Amino acid sequence: MWDEVLARFEKQAPASVMARLALERAMPAAWVDEVFEANRQRQYPRELLFSTVVELMSLVSLGLRPSLHAAARQMDNLPVSVTALYDKVSRTEPAL
Repeated sequence: MWDEVLARFEKQAPASVMARLALERAMPAAWVDEVFEANRQRQYPRELLFSTVVELMSLVSLGLRPSLHAAARQMDNLPVSVTALYDKVSRTEPAL
């Protein structure tokens, strides 16, 4: 998830490599999925894990992709259709 975000910084500062390692360990996908599992009420994971949604939304919120649709289209291994992704995002429970 952080590969593209930190690639920009790695070119200009060696400290970025350390920052990259810290960010990758601060929010691993397994942890995001555990938080989802612990706090969900109606939603459920099937093919699309919550960590994938967080990854895509992070790319958009950091300005690396102009929209969720663009982020999803550029993801090599998106396990569901873009429509299913939008359905998941629109039905995300406020507590999550």
